[in-house]
Amino acid sequence: MVILAFGKHLIWRRGPVTWFYHDETTVVVVVLVLVWLIWSFLQRYRRAQALKRPPHRTNYRLLNRVVKIKNDLSSRYLRPGFSNTIHAVGIGQLGGANEYCIQVFVSDATQELAVGSGTRTLLPRYRGVPLVLIEMPMAGFLSAPALNPPVECAKYAQGIRKQQDVIIGGISGANTNLTGQSGTIGYFCTRKSKLVRRKEVHLLSNSHVFADLQKTKVDEGDLIMQPSPGEPGNNRPIASLVNFSAVKFDGDIKEPNHVDAAIAKLWSTQKHNALIPLIGAVTGYAAKKDVEIGEAVRKFGRTTGYTEGQIFSIYLDIWIRYDRTGQSAFFQNQFLIEPTLPAFTKFVAKGDSGSLVVDAKQHAIGLIFGGMSELPESLKGAQPNTGVNPVPKDLKRIESYGVANPISEVLDRLKIDLLV
Repeated sequence: MVILAFGKHLIWRRGPVTWFYHDETTVVVVVLVLVWLIWSFLQRYRRAQALKRPPHRTNYRLLNRVVKIKNDLSSRYLRPGFSNTIHAVGIGQLGGANEYCIQVFVSDATQELAVGSGTRTLLPRYRGVPLVLIEMPMAGFLSAPALNPPVECAKYAQGIRKQQDVIIGGISGANTNLTGQSGTIGYFCTRKSKLVRRKEVHLLSNSHVFADLQKTKVDEGDLIMQPSPGEPGNNRPIASLVNFSAVKFDGDIKEPNHVDAAIAKLWSTQKHNALIPLIGAVTGYAAKKDVEIGEAVRKFGRTTGYTEGQIFSIYLDIWIRYDRTGQSAFFQNQFLIEPTLPAFTKFVAKGDSGSLVVDAKQHAIGLIFGGMSELPESLKGAQPNTGVNPVPKDLKRIESYGVANPISEVLDRLKIDLLV
């Protein structure tokens, strides 16, 4: 009965030639298009879910409560002018799983915690959550060149810092305008699109590696050189900058930075292989909320090569120093990674910015953008206690650490997928 109600309609008539369209044909076409759209959506959804690492046994309700308390403390301790020594606040563990504490990181534990507070020390608990004081030198961006590679990287340095016929993750590369500086090409990605079209391969790294942060937008001169401009060898352009996250410096903590990430379109004439030395290909990624304190991670960067570490802090709020301008930027909800001692004396060094951090099964965890690779001159050697407080008993000290953007945050904000 429905078919009998369908009719035909004139489209065009000229002389003896007449064209019609039929209602039943229109319905069939519409149904096929809807089926195709639904199928495409389901395929994308299933693929996205397959790439996401299965969640671990995390008590999200408890974690969310601790994150809110941490945010409250960060809004006090990290605001400009409050303290000359506190520069980060994160979430760690005291003992077993789900035994969270809030970590307060200071550059010098002998100094007064707040300006004018004198000898007052950190409270043992805040709103029922334990507080732990940790001494840690202030972090900086890691795009400056490292002239002398560490011992563990010596056998890889010549390879990853030279011109590569086939581009892979973990090698030297940076914006052509960053004269004398070096960074790391982290991995490969594709841009998300609502349209079904051929996926173009892009390179992933930091904004302060792939872009000149003194600019506000991309221009034709933003080319990615491999190796980096700071390398002594010959370099050449291999990609064009497409998008980057702007970094706000010396701003209010009410407007924090979340990612320091950029992508560049790899030129079609350039060969590539989606893998990282000594690690292999990425198999997926972990959501920010599913990354656990203490889990083992790895990375391969331009300077230190392959290193191993473990997640020391999650939801870390931290001030990062940028040596190129002397300014600092505030980042919220990052990861802090400490090296696995004694096998690895440092997790990152200058030039490792942009390295991709992965877990034991090669799920991407984060994107290295900052850290501390060596002690400042003022802290080297035995220093007299010039502060108002004695060194606290059993004080934990973190050195040679890395700071990473959660990779799920990078993917969401740049609207990209890792190439797997």
